[in-house]
Amino acid sequence: MSNPPPAPPPLDPHGALRLAEFARSCKAAARAVALYPGNHPAIASSLGRLAEATTRLTETGPFQLQIHADTLLLDGAAPQKPDAAVGELAEVLHRHLIGALRVNAGADADSWRTLLLLLARSPDEVRADGGISHLWTTAGGPSLEIQEIDYAEVLREKQGHAATLEQILAAALSGPQLQLDDSAMHALLDIVGDPAKLAELMARLDESTAEQGVDVRTAAFLSLLRGLAEYVSRTQPERLEAILGQMGHAAGHLSADGMLALLAQRQRPEAMAGTIDVVGAVTDRMSDGSVVQFVSGSVIAERGATERLAHAFHALVPEITRQRQVLALAEEEVASSELGQEQSFAELWERVESMLTSYSDADFVSKEYGHELTYARTRAVEVEQTSDDPPERLSAWLTTVSDGALRSLDHLLLLDLLAIEEDALRWRDLAHTVIGHAEDLVRVGYFDQAWQLAERVVEQAGADPARAPYGATALEQFGRGTMMKHVASHLRIADDEVYERFMRLCHAIGTPVIAPLAEALSTEQDARARRRLREILLGFGARGRESVQKLMSAPNWEVRRTAAYLLREFGGAEGLEELIPLLSDPEPLVQREAIQGLVLNGSDRASEILMRALSTTTGRTRETLTQELVTLRDERAAPLFCHLLRHLDRRKLQKVYIASIDALGAFGGPDAVDALKFALQQGDWWSPLSTRRIRSAAAAALRRIGTPAAVDVLREASTHGPRGMRAAARAELGRLG
Repeated sequence: MSNPPPAPPPLDPHGALRLAEFARSCKAAARAVALYPGNHPAIASSLGRLAEATTRLTETGPFQLQIHADTLLLDGAAPQKPDAAVGELAEVLHRHLIGALRVNAGADADSWRTLLLLLARSPDEVRADGGISHLWTTAGGPSLEIQEIDYAEVLREKQGHAATLEQILAAALSGPQLQLDDSAMHALLDIVGDPAKLAELMARLDESTAEQGVDVRTAAFLSLLRGLAEYVSRTQPERLEAILGQMGHAAGHLSADGMLALLAQRQRPEAMAGTIDVVGAVTDRMSDGSVVQFVSGSVIAERGATERLAHAFHALVPEITRQRQVLALAEEEVASSELGQEQSFAELWERVESMLTSYSDADFVSKEYGHELTYARTRAVEVEQTSDDPPERLSAWLTTVSDGALRSLDHLLLLDLLAIEEDALRWRDLAHTVIGHAEDLVRVGYFDQAWQLAERVVEQAGADPARAPYGATALEQFGRGTMMKHVASHLRIADDEVYERFMRLCHAIGTPVIAPLAEALSTEQDARARRRLREILLGFGARGRESVQKLMSAPNWEVRRTAAYLLREFGGAEGLEELIPLLSDPEPLVQREAIQGLVLNGSDRASEILMRALSTTTGRTRETLTQELVTLRDERAAPLFCHLLRHLDRRKLQKVYIASIDALGAFGGPDAVDALKFALQQGDWWSPLSTRRIRSAAAAALRRIGTPAAVDVLREASTHGPRGMRAAARAELGRLG
C-alpha cells in the first residue's frame, strides 16, 4: 500500500496575508466582471485594485500558485488557517482544470478581465472550445501562465509510462527502422517534449545498452532520431524544427565515444530520413547548454579531457569564440560537482582547456577577466534593475510588451503576411493559419479582430486569381467552424455597423455559412439576434433556398423548423415539394411551420399539396393540419381558402370547409365573394343538414363582407335556385335590413 504524499509546508503569516489579499481582490473583480456591462465603473475599480495587488505580489519575482480542490498553495506552501476567499478562488480554478497559475510582472487590468471572463463561462463550454490554456494562449499573454491538468494524460502516465518506455526502447534496439504504432509515436513525442522525461529515456537507454557497447547505444539513438523525423515530417511538419532541437538537447547526454560514433554517421544512408540528414540536423541544433552538458559530463566521467572528447568538441563547436564561451560555462558546471571540490581542480581544468582548444587569449587578458567577459555574454540585462532610466520611461517600455501589445503585434503580423506573401501555396497555408487564429479569437469574444482577419483573407484572395480558390476554402472552414456558436450572443448587443459588417462577411463566405447560421437561429431566443440572423439568411436569395432545402432532413428538429420558416420567407413555388415530408414530421412545431409555409405561399400548387395532405393523412397529422387551418386568420391565406371552397370534399372535411368560409367572410375581396357564391350554390339532396349548415355559413359570410357585390349575390340567390339557398339568402338579407 503506497504512502500518502507528504503534507505541504506551512505558509508564513506574511505570505498567508498576501495570498488572502490576492484571493479577495480576485473574488471582487470576478463578481463585477460577471454582473456588470464592460464600461461599468465597478469593473474598472475592482480590476484596478486587483492589478495593484498583483504589482505588490510580483515585486520580488513571479507569484506561483498551485491549485488544489479546496485551497491554494503559494510556492508550494499552504496557509495554516482556512480562508473563504482562498477556498472559493481555488474551487473556480480547479473547476476549469487549472493545476498551477504563475503571475508575472505586467499583469494589468485588461489581462485580469480577460481571464476572469473566461473563468465566468461554463467549464464544459470552455473545454469544448479547446480548454482554458488554449483559450488563454489566444486571449491572454505572458503575464499569466496557466498550467492545465490533463487527467487522461495523468492517468496514462501513472499506469503505463514505464511500459511505454520499455516499448520504445525495445523498438529502438530491434533495428534501424523504428517499428511503433501511432499511439506509441505520440507518446514518444510527449516524452521528447518534456526535458525530465527525455532525460529519463536517455538514462534508460544507457542502462539497457551498458553491456552491449557504444555502437549498439548509438544505433538505438539513431533509430529514434530517424523514426521521429519521418513520423513528424509526415504528420506534423510544423513541429519538426522543435523536435530536432529537443533531440539535440538529448544528444548532450551522450558520452564522448557515443558522440563520435553518432557524428561518424553523418551523410550516411543510415542517417537519412527522406532528404534530411538527422545527425547533422540534430548536432547543428545543439545549443550551448547542450554542448556544455556533453563536455562537463564527459570530463566528470573521465576525470579529465580525452582525445575523443577533443575531436567531438571541435566537430560540434568549430568557432574559436564559441569554444571559449562553452568552456567557461563547462568549467562552472564541473566546478559545482565533486570533481570541482578537489584541490587539484584548477590544474585539471587547465589541462582540459589546453586539450580542447588550440587558442588562448591569456597573453592579452587575465583569466579572471576572460571568464567574467564570457559569462556576461550569457546573461540578459534586467531592465528593471537599471538605475539610470526614469520610472516613466520604464513604464512606457513595459507597455510595449504587455499582453495587449503582444496580441496586437501578432494580429498586425498576420495581416501583413497575408498581404506580402506572393507564393500561392504558401499563402494557402498562411490563410488557414489566419482563419484558425480568427476562430480562436471568436471563442474568447474578440469579434472585431476576428472579422478583420477574415476580411483580409477575402480582400487578398480577390486580389490574385491564384489565391482565390484557397481563400474560398479557408473562408468555408471559418463559416463551418465554431464561429456561429458564439456569434449569436454577440449580435444581441452589437450596433448596426458591427451587424452590417458581419453580414457582409457572411455573404463573402457564401453558402457554406447558411447551415451554421440556420442552426444558430434555431437555438437563439433573443428577438433582436433572431431578426438579424433571419435577415442575413434571407439576403442569400435563390442561393440560400438551395442550401436551406438540404436542412429539411437535419436530425435536429429545431433546424428543420427553421428551414421550413426560411423557405416560407423566400416565397415562390421552389422548395414547396421539400415541405411535404415535414407535414408528417413527428415534431408538432416542425409540422406547424411547414403548414404555415404552404398556407402563406398563396400559390395553387401549395393549395394542392395541402388538399392532398388533408385527404391522404390520418391520425395526429390530419388533426394538426385541421387545427392549423381552422384557427388561421392571416389574409395572405385567402387564395388557399378560395381554392379549398372550390375543390375540397365538403362532406369529409366539413370543419375545414366551414372554417374557410368564415375566414373569407372576415377577409373580404372580390375573389372571396366569388368563392362564397360558389359555396352558397352547392348542395347535396341526400345530405340536407350538412348542405343547410354550409349555405347558412356562406350567406352569413357574404353579409359580413357587405360590399355591393356581396349583397347582389345574396339578392340573386334569394330569388333563384334551390329553396334552401333562397331561404339562407333571405335570412341574411333580412339581417341587413
